[in-house]
Amino acid sequence: MIDQSLFKQYFENILVSYSGQALWGIGLALILWYFFNLYQRKHLQLWSYSWVAFASFVLFSLLTLFCAKNENIGPFWQNIFTFLFQIAGLMHVVWLLQGTYHLIQKKSLSLKQEYILYVLVIFIALISSLFYLLEEEGGYIFSLIVPFTIKSLIVGIAFIFAGVQIMRIGRRDSAVGKKLLWISFLLYGFENLNYALGGAYMIFEENFILEVNTTLGVLDFLLLSFIGIGMIIWLLEEERSALEKTNRELDSFLYSTSHDLRAPVASLLGLINIAKHDIKEESGQQYVKMMEERVKKLDHIFGDILNYSRNIKTEINLKTFRLGEMVEDIITDVKFNQGADSIRLDYDEQIHHTLRTDYYQLKVVLGNLISNAVKYHDAKKPDQFIAIRFEKVDRDVHISVEDNGIGIAAESQHKVFDMFYRATSEAEGSGLGLFIVQQALEKISARITLVSELGKGSIFKVIIENAGVKLDD
Repeated sequence: MIDQSLFKQYFENILVSYSGQALWGIGLALILWYFFNLYQRKHLQLWSYSWVAFASFVLFSLLTLFCAKNENIGPFWQNIFTFLFQIAGLMHVVWLLQGTYHLIQKKSLSLKQEYILYVLVIFIALISSLFYLLEEEGGYIFSLIVPFTIKSLIVGIAFIFAGVQIMRIGRRDSAVGKKLLWISFLLYGFENLNYALGGAYMIFEENFILEVNTTLGVLDFLLLSFIGIGMIIWLLEEERSALEKTNRELDSFLYSTSHDLRAPVASLLGLINIAKHDIKEESGQQYVKMMEERVKKLDHIFGDILNYSRNIKTEINLKTFRLGEMVEDIITDVKFNQGADSIRLDYDEQIHHTLRTDYYQLKVVLGNLISNAVKYHDAKKPDQFIAIRFEKVDRDVHISVEDNGIGIAAESQHKVFDMFYRATSEAEGSGLGLFIVQQALEKISARITLVSELGKGSIFKVIIENAGVKLDD
């Protein structure tokens, strides 16, 4: 028979050193429950239940130990708490496996299967708690060691099984959370099998005592922490993948829909142009003009959506070029815009105005800025201008686009880069132009600043990191 003082100290080391795990179990259960309410995933609900059961297992284990150490309490309460800690420990396993099954198979167990599991848990817990009837007076083998060994054996097998199943679906997956989870499951499972093996030795070898100290308690806590972190990271990675897929599908939908709708809009503009020549009445001409303005506005919106979708899909391609080449291309595109012929372009083209970045992305940026400067010019001013300036600051390149147009109100300046935001009721566009500018700048590691005053004009400055090119490059 094992010395009672050593035996009590042994269990005290196990359960007291692991009591912090109960707090971690409750914390993890609350986190998983929060994500369940957020995403409505069944496996998160089951995993939350599982960690509540784990915390309950630790609590009832402590109460079992307390009863075992105090002979005045008697065996009744010890057996009650043994029964409860067995149920809690086994339900931890059941809900963990149920959640893993739901995650992998995308379906739940039937009610009949659940009832069978619950009855099996109660049966195992009841049998384990009745082993005390075989106990000799003053012993702990059958009242504590046997239930602990049975529980550790079941937990070990269950965690190893769950780890193998997750490993099978994630062996070609680069997801960090999934790998961390199945590795932690396997390690925790083997650790519990080690406890079960030690418990078996203690049952059959009277003088054998399994050495368990606070170091193993810390190891247990680390493994449980990795399991919890793996669950959360896996969830976040899955949500990110789902979001990326949705974004790709939405981008493809926007692109294809805008492209398909632009063809009939172009046909409609052609018909309107014919109607302008055939309709002679002044009122009819006015209606046709109004229709043309509305259809052109719709065409501009489709064009902005197409540019946004195209810009998202375009890969970065760095090249060295002169800014003058790009400005010439942009001016060719916007010179027929309404009011462009009355605006003076102030740009001092020099051969050393050279930079290295993605040509297409920067053209999108400057094209939108110059097009907006033309669109929102102030026709009342005698000298309307757009000034483009180039400057190197160390390895960075600064390109500014200045105009003396209508300007932007101070309360609107922090919103102009938001999607679909238009700073003035006079705006004809979709509100996507400056949003596309912001997206393009992020792709080339650049940023933009704005200085504007209502009625006087605006200065947009684009700052591109490490884009400067030396003359001898």
